[in-house]
Amino acid sequence: MGKEKKSIKVSRRQFLQGLGVGAGVLSVGSTLDFANAALYPKASKSEKHNVVVIGTGLSGFCAALQAKMDGADCVIIDKMPADKYGGNSKLAGGLIAIPAENMPKAKNEYYEDFMKKNMGKGNPEITRLLADQSLEGVDWLKSLGVEYPPAIGMAGYRVKAVVAPPGIFRGMPKMLETLKGSFIKKGGKIFYDTKAKQLILDDRGKVAGVRAMTPKGLRDYMADAVVIATGGYAGNKQYLEAFVDPDADDMMVRGVTWATGDGHAMAQEAGAGLVGMGGLAALHIAAVSPKNTSSGNPFTAVALCVGINRDGKRYVDESKGYVSNGKATMKQPGQTVALIFDEEIKKEAGASTAIKQFQGLGLEVIEADTLEALAGKIGVPPAQLVQTITEFNDAVKDGKALGATPPKAAWAYKIATPKFYAFYPLVPGITLTFGSIKTNGKAQVLEADGSVMSGLYASGECAGGVFYDDYVGGGSLANCLVMGRIAGKGAAAEGKAAAKKK
Repeated sequence: MGKEKKSIKVSRRQFLQGLGVGAGVLSVGSTLDFANAALYPKASKSEKHNVVVIGTGLSGFCAALQAKMDGADCVIIDKMPADKYGGNSKLAGGLIAIPAENMPKAKNEYYEDFMKKNMGKGNPEITRLLADQSLEGVDWLKSLGVEYPPAIGMAGYRVKAVVAPPGIFRGMPKMLETLKGSFIKKGGKIFYDTKAKQLILDDRGKVAGVRAMTPKGLRDYMADAVVIATGGYAGNKQYLEAFVDPDADDMMVRGVTWATGDGHAMAQEAGAGLVGMGGLAALHIAAVSPKNTSSGNPFTAVALCVGINRDGKRYVDESKGYVSNGKATMKQPGQTVALIFDEEIKKEAGASTAIKQFQGLGLEVIEADTLEALAGKIGVPPAQLVQTITEFNDAVKDGKALGATPPKAAWAYKIATPKFYAFYPLVPGITLTFGSIKTNGKAQVLEADGSVMSGLYASGECAGGVFYDDYVGGGSLANCLVMGRIAGKGAAAEGKAAAKKK
């Protein structure tokens, strides 16, 4: 037991050092010395603005544009070069979830569906804001030149969604380019290759700017208010292993690899609280093709198929959907699975859509005349696969397979008609992270005890604890849109208030 305790202490120390939690933080007790946070010297260059936004994703642009439209002198800084702006937003499917109509009943249904999907553990205050303001937000985007076709229904939910044209996974780059152009046209400036390192606090504890590393050295971007819109931390293996699961660091990243939780670390160092960081519920995971992790997700077909691991056995109730399947995949041998279906299931809309999606991406859908031959192509024991499918087929009754191992509660179809098909290989990939900086409905950053941190806002994937375990499709971009605007409006108001005091 003594050795085990010692190893835990060392791991904890290494974790704190890696995070840089607090420049010169003194730990409780004598087990740890000072955390070795980098102490940056004073920057030789400085400039002053009303609002500084960190990040060029959808939430960052929404915050910056709203601040500009409210009369603030606003700039954006981003650690990436100009050709890599946009973060995960640029790779997103492009759906923005909205109420089915602009009526109280529809907005309540939106709120209820979101909270049910979050198992009641998502942020209710912010979820209500999404329900009440997402339609208005889409109209605001239209006023900036983003064109949307009519909203589409979302199967299984009482909400609709608009999709950035020309369509899923293709519209977001164009949309972001439109927002960037609008921001620049309004006089906004974007500083690329500018990595925010630390928040600057004044002698009263108010956030007064950002110290950033530029190609020419450190530069201070002083501001009346700062908006953190840096995205998630899927690219930070240390965060994943420490907060989520010891195996989480082995997962593929579906989005950009440079989403490393920079905003989380900066905010926490300045005293902010973090929420929803622990366990697999902090991640949105899908089983995806390793050849195309961003788009190679046969999500429309998962519920119709039978999931098979490397041992030739089922491992999940496929009817629970692609996130449940993705999280279960993480615990399978080699973290590699197949989704199997037959000629009859192939005719179902969800399966045919996924097949066309894979074909359009140049990804192979495995096929064979017999289950034994299919087993050889996906690397599982033929006899075991046949036994698994036989037992599953025997359990299918009235669209369910409650006697199967594990039981399948819905969408159960027999795998019996040649040809036989498989989406393979599929590996767990992180779509986005749910753990975030603690904020309120005004997008103000909060300390762990709920105290407001003056001058600091956060929005988008990095903020609010909006989702838990899973979310309604289009919810993440709705969050970026609504809370980005709220953050920009609040930050601009602080700038006006500061000007009046002078």
